[in-house]
Amino acid sequence: MMKKILFCLFICVIPSTLFGASFPQSIAFEFQEHGKFTGIIGKAYVTETAVEVVTFAEKSEEVVSFAFIYIIFEKQSQIEGLYNIKCRNQLGVVSTGIIDIRDPQKPKITLTSDKGITITNISNGGRKMKKEFLPKVDLGK
Repeated sequence: MMKKILFCLFICVIPSTLFGASFPQSIAFEFQEHGKFTGIIGKAYVTETAVEVVTFAEKSEEVVSFAFIYIIFEKQSQIEGLYNIKCRNQLGVVSTGIIDIRDPQKPKITLTSDKGITITNISNGGRKMKKEFLPKVDLGK
């Protein structure tokens, strides 16, 4: 009986753990609307089943944060490290896009909602905001 349990763990758990471990620790991103920085930056942590997001925005010289979990319900990969995904957050917003971790030192994320809001890698404008309002926070790569 114990051998069956260990075998099942080996077959079921280890591959999913390795898949999740292939993603980088976190990706620094920003929200853009029609290609323009919205003033919202964040940190995305990608797992096998979700993109966990924490956002930071400046309002009246204070930092306001929100957390979102985008559950991945479609995932395709033709090339190792390059994933086309479709996900939905807890507010029902559906986003589609690409997560590219072929270069672990420079991971890329682009997720666009049906309203045209895009989560994409942090730009110079986002880095400037981070440096000003969140100098000690590590957003990732």
